[in-house]
Amino acid sequence: MTLQKKNHHLTYEERIIIEDMLVRKQSLYVIAQKLGRSASTISREVRNRRKSYKSTGNDCANLRGCVQKQLCKWSNCTKLCHTCKRCIKYCPNYQKLQCPKNMSAPYVCNSCSKFYGCSMDRYRYEAKYAQNQYRELLVEHRTGFDVTLGDLEYINGLVSPLIKNGQSPYHIKQSLQEALPVSESTLRRMIDSCELDVKNIDLRDKVKRRKRSARPLHNEKDISILKIGHLYKDYLNYISDNDCSIVEMDCVEGKKEDNAVLLTLHLQNYHLQLAFIMNSQSSQNVIAVLDMLETTLGADLFQIIFGVCLTDNGKEFTDIPGMEKSVFGHQRRMSIFFCDPNRPDEKGKCENNHKYIRYIIPKGHSLEAYHQSDITLMMNHINSLKRKSLFGKSPYEVAMNVLPEDFFILLGLESIPPEQIILQPKLLRKSCIAD
Repeated sequence: MTLQKKNHHLTYEERIIIEDMLVRKQSLYVIAQKLGRSASTISREVRNRRKSYKSTGNDCANLRGCVQKQLCKWSNCTKLCHTCKRCIKYCPNYQKLQCPKNMSAPYVCNSCSKFYGCSMDRYRYEAKYAQNQYRELLVEHRTGFDVTLGDLEYINGLVSPLIKNGQSPYHIKQSLQEALPVSESTLRRMIDSCELDVKNIDLRDKVKRRKRSARPLHNEKDISILKIGHLYKDYLNYISDNDCSIVEMDCVEGKKEDNAVLLTLHLQNYHLQLAFIMNSQSSQNVIAVLDMLETTLGADLFQIIFGVCLTDNGKEFTDIPGMEKSVFGHQRRMSIFFCDPNRPDEKGKCENNHKYIRYIIPKGHSLEAYHQSDITLMMNHINSLKRKSLFGKSPYEVAMNVLPEDFFILLGLESIPPEQIILQPKLLRKSCIAD
């Protein structure tokens, strides 16, 4: 068969044929003859655009006959280590098992009947995935954009209003999916090239943050005797020995001269953050919020969600017995631990999530005019934003799959449709936002 001209790109139809023939155990040479291509072209296509599937089990080559126990030093464990994938990190005899099919032609597992039950790293050639990889590479290597003028106008009308509402390109792409005909990276390049109505100045993360000054090391003498047993090292020991849900607690201030502040509670497992307005930054108000939450949710549900709390050394968190004591008068409702002095990064997820609050209530603006309904609305919009750290899910989507429905109903938490999310001061429409 006469070969096609050199450098002519593979089409999607040809990639479908490649996938089909690999499933039918045809060699790369036979596939090349079928398509009128060179065998090296087919080989490069399969190796470069195959889709990887990571191991889902124990892929140690020495698994059979292994009788090792307690490699991870977990004293209560009586299982053989090879039944738990964690042994890979501790075992000195671990050797990764490699499938020979992936190391030589055809380099993929399309024809393997044990693909879905295999514990080794696997690869498949999938026509749709390979075509998408090819299209992205093609667009990225062009100086312009692989869209028509009409497509560009459509993208601009679709994306620009959402960007101006404070949504990120990643959230927009995850929300619109196929309705947005370009990838997130292409969308960012369009903005960078001034092809749309929005510019880089409208993307908050494009603004370079100033370098933080070094913080002084804390002195052990500065630690209050009341915090013995509640220090960060105690927290690390506690969570290593107990399977528990962790919440990070902090305060967000408004104007320095005002009294009103926000108490924020960040649920680590779900990236979900709650916020409650307080009349002043005092330990009594912090305890009042925790009492309200325990009374509303009930002792059992409260302890499941807020059982372990990590906070900083602010004056509003000094009453440890008051925060830990249950309103129902029995065992303590939560265990309180503190970050090391001058180390807010030890509860970095909570600190980082405050940036979304500052999108809506800029730093230095008063909180006096807000009611709890305003704060709940703000957090509903924030928690409905899709996150790259959650693989395209929003905190609400993740939490709703795990937490009981009562938790959301009792606290007035609602998911906001992706296209309606607003992360701008106009969301709350308060006169105190304006200078």
